[in-house]
Amino acid sequence: GGSLSLSHLVFDGQDSPDRTGNSVITTSKYSMNKNYKLFIDDCDFVNLDVNHSYDAIRVYKNTFADTISIKNSKFKTISGNVIALDKETDDIGIYNAEYVIYKNNSFTDIGGAALRLHRGGKDESTFGPFLEMDHNVFDNVGFDDRNKYGAAISLYGVQVIEIENNIFNKTKGINMHLVVGEPIVNVLNNNFYNSEKLTVTGDQKYTSENLWEMDPKFSEKNYELQSDSPLKGRGTDGEDLGLKLKK
Repeated sequence: GGSLSLSHLVFDGQDSPDRTGNSVITTSKYSMNKNYKLFIDDCDFVNLDVNHSYDAIRVYKNTFADTISIKNSKFKTISGNVIALDKETDDIGIYNAEYVIYKNNSFTDIGGAALRLHRGGKDESTFGPFLEMDHNVFDNVGFDDRNKYGAAISLYGVQVIEIENNIFNKTKGINMHLVVGEPIVNVLNNNFYNSEKLTVTGDQKYTSENLWEMDPKFSEKNYELQSDSPLKGRGTDGEDLGLKLKK
């Protein structure tokens, strides 16, 4: 068990050991009998590419996060995944995280997936996982040959999904497989420019509205939108799509 909170930090992998399968944050490789929490706010993860399959965060089987919250952070130049929560493959309704929150982050030049979240099986005794993904930018994510998910965001069996106000720029798309127990799924006001779109499989209902394909017209820095961007004021909250930049 335990809780880890990281804020105002830069994790630079430039001098990492040259081996495959590195990671910055890792759970125990052994069974954890207590849940943990991970909070990341205003952190940079950069240059995680000394070799292939370098993940920002790696979890192992029989580990369970009550919450993984990533906010106001930058992920740039990563050869692996940002995080793959898919180690419970016995398909008996267990999974690696209950609540996953991505808010106001940028993901740039990521070889693998920005997120993989998996809940297998048809056991309805568990109610999660829950995903909230709001006001992020995904730029050139998911194109590495080793990205076995074939997507920037790969979701399997997730029970509650809220994906709103994000910009996908020259990026792989969102793949969702919906099963079990009438999941609540809302994909609203997202922009896919020169990107793959939303692919949904399974036999469950979902809501998908305002999936645009417009040039976001980023300015030179920090994914700020130019004054004439068609994505200004297009959020479900009346804000600009993509990052909420500090004034």
